[in-house]
Amino acid sequence: MGNIAASAKSAPPPDDIPELGIGSGDPAKDPAPDNDQSDSSRVGSFEELPRKTKDVLAKPFEGCKFTWNKMITDRFQATHTINMSSFKPAAYKFGTTYVGGKKLGPNEQYPILISEYGGGTVQFQGIHSFTSEIQAKAVIHATDKSFSMYQADIGYKGDDFSAQLTGVNASIINPQGIWVGHYLQKVSKHLSLGGELMFQHGMGSKAAVITYGGMYKDDKSEFVVKTGEPGTHFCYYQKGNEQVECGVEFEYVKQIGESVTTFGYSIDLPKGLSKFKGSIDSDWSVTGVLEKRFEAFPFCFSLSGLLNHKKNQAKFGIGFTIG
Repeated sequence: MGNIAASAKSAPPPDDIPELGIGSGDPAKDPAPDNDQSDSSRVGSFEELPRKTKDVLAKPFEGCKFTWNKMITDRFQATHTINMSSFKPAAYKFGTTYVGGKKLGPNEQYPILISEYGGGTVQFQGIHSFTSEIQAKAVIHATDKSFSMYQADIGYKGDDFSAQLTGVNASIINPQGIWVGHYLQKVSKHLSLGGELMFQHGMGSKAAVITYGGMYKDDKSEFVVKTGEPGTHFCYYQKGNEQVECGVEFEYVKQIGESVTTFGYSIDLPKGLSKFKGSIDSDWSVTGVLEKRFEAFPFCFSLSGLLNHKKNQAKFGIGFTIG
């Protein structure tokens, strides 16, 4: 798919759909490359510490989803998506992805511009790396009448530390919105420690929340912990071989006093151009997502299922992607 397919992987999609990692053909929906793997001497970001574990866990969807990706040029792509479900009306979305010509690596080109329109909502995302260390991102969500959300962040990644500042619906002139600062420091070959400070100002009140965290990693495993006023989050990731990965996630939310533990695994079958993700959690939910590509055709077929034994609920989904 040319330059656009490789570069736009760095940008998360505006619409959250299951990402299975064998290449959906849609650059806006293929998972981002792991920069930590490509350069193990560099530390990642505090916000993305649990990413590997979360990528292993199955992400179910419900209903029927049809996606058609059309390459206009080697830098510009249009996407047509139709969603049909029993719990919400059918919807059509039109999206575009543009990748600029500034190369910072074999799979990195900037700027990246992603937009999506549908259901009376417009979403826009722009990402640009000024240098290999400094990257900025902007996200805007708007309805027919007003802006519902806008976010901007800038980050710096050094050889042994990273820092990022994010503003959500924030204003410097009239103090309001949410400001979040992240910092992560590599203290040894395997250990990184950091923290997050979130400050919210508006509606006549102010609040600040601090979260501490760290990660211990080696060649095939990662252990992540985050703890603070909102709660506690543990993640463990283990790579068995080139085809098998597994992960365990524990999350406790202090405000509601509830916790959930989830175990998940991912099996990649490269000869069959297939990938399966499964997970089970302490709430008695069993989830599975299967993705199958066809070598002779630009076509991808997806199946999703979720069964909650405790609540006696079931959700199923089927997806088709062309291009």
